[in-house]
Amino acid sequence: MQELSDIIRANPWPFGAGLFVVILMIIAENFGRGVQGGGDGGGDFSDAAGCDGGGDGGGGD
Repeated sequence: MQELSDIIRANPWPFGAGLFVVILMIIAENFGRGVQGGGDGGGDFSDAAGCDGGGDGGGGD
């Protein structure tokens, strides 16, 4: 544990950049959910087409 803290103290840029990326991804995910309406579809992908399988099958002679 001491060695890890020594490495972070010697070169903090990679750890700071990783933390920044994580925070940025959290903000982007929350913003995306807000734009799409809160994720009420019950999953990651909502059924935007709304297919109900009610085709007429055509009229045969």
